Amino acid sequence: MNKLTTAGLKKIYDGEKNLSDKPIFITFKADWWGPCRMFGQVLDKITPEYSDKIDFYKVDVEESQDLALVFNARSLPTTVMISNGGEAISFLGAQPEDTLKYYLEGLISKK
Repeated sequence: MNKLTTAGLKKIYDGEKNLSDKPIFITFKADWWGPCRMFGQVLDKITPEYSDKIDFYKVDVEESQDLALVFNARSLPTTVMISNGGEAISFLGAQPEDTLKYYLEGLISKK
C-alpha cells in the first residue's frame, strides 16, 4: 500500500473523475487504534492478490487531516473506493477478509 498525500490525490482523483488507469482503494487509519491495526492485517494479507487490478493507498489521519476532511473520514478505519468511472463508495470499520474481497471484486467489475 502506498501512502497518499494531498498532492498525490490530485494526480489520481479530481473530486469527480478517477485519473488513474485502475480503481482506487483508500483506507484512512491511525496506527494506535486497534480496529485499524486489525484491518491493516487483513489488507496486508489480500492486497497482493489485487494489486495488479487496484491502486491501494493508506492515509494516516494524524499526518493528513486535510485528506480525511476531503473524504469526510470521521470514524476509523474509513475506506473509500473509487471506480474507473469516478463513482466513490465508502464504508466504515474493519471488515473481515471475505467481505473485503466481495467489495474489491465489485470495484473491479464497475466501469
